[in-house]
Amino acid sequence: MKHHYFHPKHGIVLVKQGFSWPAFFFGSLWALARRIYPVFFVMLVIDALLWFITGYAAAQHALGLALLGLLGTLVYAVVRGKYGNRWLRSCLVARGYVLRDGASSGNSASTP
Repeated sequence: MKHHYFHPKHGIVLVKQGFSWPAFFFGSLWALARRIYPVFFVMLVIDALLWFITGYAAAQHALGLALLGLLGTLVYAVVRGKYGNRWLRSCLVARGYVLRDGASSGNSASTP
């Protein structure tokens, strides 16, 4: 199911309900592509922190810290996927988009 958000100047944006695979795999790049800049900057900081931890662990040959960094990265990817579409919807509403017709499945005709 997809939600239709409308803005008089920018048109309609479709937002899928449920897990966001692009957010899961691409993280901050996904947020940048969708132009949700507050989410992008937060994701970028978290990405940098995780990259630092795993890089430091590799440089120090610290297996425990490397495993912690890997676990953190996996958990963070799942959180991005689970909440990505919700974050997108909130940012659209903050930019003045309104929910047009609720949720609809891609193949059913909407009623007026």
